[in-house]
Amino acid sequence: MRFNMIAKILFAVVLMLGTIRAGDNTGLTFLKLPVDARCAAMGEASTALSGDAAAAFNNPAALSANSERSFVLMHNAYLADITQEFAAFQFFTGKHSAALSLNIMDIPGIEIRGIRPTDQPEGKTDAINFAFGLSYAYHYSRQWAFGITTKYLFEKYYLASAAGWAFDLGLLHRNTFIEGLDWALAVQNLGRMQPLKNKRTPLPVNLRSGIRYALHPNWQKMQEIILAADAEYVFDEGTLLHLGIELPLVHVFYLRAGTILLSDKTRLSVGFGVSYKNYRVNYAFSPYPYNLGNSHRFSLNWLF
Repeated sequence: MRFNMIAKILFAVVLMLGTIRAGDNTGLTFLKLPVDARCAAMGEASTALSGDAAAAFNNPAALSANSERSFVLMHNAYLADITQEFAAFQFFTGKHSAALSLNIMDIPGIEIRGIRPTDQPEGKTDAINFAFGLSYAYHYSRQWAFGITTKYLFEKYYLASAAGWAFDLGLLHRNTFIEGLDWALAVQNLGRMQPLKNKRTPLPVNLRSGIRYALHPNWQKMQEIILAADAEYVFDEGTLLHLGIELPLVHVFYLRAGTILLSDKTRLSVGFGVSYKNYRVNYAFSPYPYNLGNSHRFSLNWLF
C-alpha cells in the first residue's frame, strides 16, 4: 500500500538525520513545547489527537479528522517570566485540509555584558523566536491521511538574528484494528537555520508515534472518554513516554490529566476544559522537576 511506503520513507529520513546530527546540541526549544492547553494537560500525548487547528503543530495529518473549521489562541506563562503565544486557523476541511499557524516565544531580561565580566550588566534585552507555518492534509482513503507543514523560522538575540526553514511530516490511520482507535506518526522540525553570527542553531528534530482511543461508556449517555499515548524520540536527547486521559462531565466540562515519563524523573500535568456552543476554554497546569517552576497554559478554541 502506498502509505506503507511513505511510512518507511519517513523512518529512513529520520534515521539518516540521526546519524548526521550525532553530537549536536539542539536549539529553538520552543518548537518542542505544546501549543494548546488540552494536549498539555494530557501529558502532551497529542500526535493522534484531533478536534481543532492545533493539529497543525502536533501532526498535520490530524487536520483531516476535523469536521469543522476552527481558530485557536493559546497563552503560556512559562518559566522565569518566559511567555509563549500560539495561534492557528484551519480554513479548509474535508478531503483536502489546510491551516495557518504562528508560534512565538519571548525570553525577557537577558543581561547584556561585554567581552570582559562585569559586576553590573550594561543593560537588558529580550530574545525572540517564532515559527510561521502552513499545513496541508490529504485524506487519502477512509482510514489513511497524510500531512505536511512548512515553517519559516526566525530567532533574534540582541543584535544577532537568523532565519531558517523546517517542515513536519505526518500520518494518521483511523480505526486501527478496532473502532475508535487511531494511530499516528509525525516527524517534526526537519530543516536548517542560517548562521547566527558564526554558528547555525541546530533544530530539535524529533519522531513521535502515538495512539488515541475513544471509549464509549454505556451509562447515562456519557460522552466518549479519550485515552492517548505517545512515544517520542528527540535526537541528541532521548526517549519520552506521554500518557493522557480526557474525562467528560455533564456534557460541557472536561477533566484532563497526564504524565511524561523521563529517564530519571516523572512529570505530571492536570487541566480542565469548558465547552459552550462552538467555543471551548481550556487550562493546563504543568509543574517542572528540579524546582524549575510551573507552567500555566490558557487556550481559546472557536469552531465554525
